[in-house]
Amino acid sequence: MNSKNLLFPCIALIFIRLPLFSLNAQTDEYNYSVKNRWTLKASYSRYKTAFWDDILVHIGDNFLGFKRKKMSNFKVETNYGINKFIETGVYIGFQHYEWLDEGYLYGLSDEPNKSFAPLFGINANFHILPFLVPVKECRWDVYLTAKYGGCYLPHLELDDDPYFDYSKYRHEYGLGLGIGYYFKNIIGIFAEGSLGQYFYFYKQGRIGLDAYPGGPTRWLDLSDSNFRFRIGIAAKI
Repeated sequence: MNSKNLLFPCIALIFIRLPLFSLNAQTDEYNYSVKNRWTLKASYSRYKTAFWDDILVHIGDNFLGFKRKKMSNFKVETNYGINKFIETGVYIGFQHYEWLDEGYLYGLSDEPNKSFAPLFGINANFHILPFLVPVKECRWDVYLTAKYGGCYLPHLELDDDPYFDYSKYRHEYGLGLGIGYYFKNIIGIFAEGSLGQYFYFYKQGRIGLDAYPGGPTRWLDLSDSNFRFRIGIAAKI
């Protein structure tokens, strides 16, 4: 079985089993705790979008001629600790993306239009260190995270096509692992890796294009994204 396929159920199993130890963790007043703590985070990632960059990557006897373009995804989130090890919160942000209008489709424009889609969602973090750290303060954060949210596209990818019947709302969800470190126990940096659904745009089948007669086939990268890595800064109160 693919390692990514194994990682997702393992993270889900940890989410289910860890609460069994919660009563023991909360009886020790001297353990590290996130209860009543506010955390503000700003993070950045690059998401695959609907269209492609022209590249040449050799894959066996074929060439990956066009790869999905990645564009900026920025989020700000706030979380509050509801007990010693669980915090919940919300996030907002934007996804940068491109869309095509009638002028581009009919050759009247050379560049696709660019826009920003607002992001919004909810998340919950399950902190592991309250089970392990016997002091009240700790500069490290190690946590499991679960997220659900989405974006709303002001313009569809093919905005003037009456047959392009897609909703403007696109969702994302996933489970992951986060690690952070705080300087002077206030301002810090963090990174998160998550598995789930992290692709906002429409999907197509795989298409092969002949690079030249009798030559290798050039393929479009039409894959979506099931893994997402984010980095950011954080402040806790």
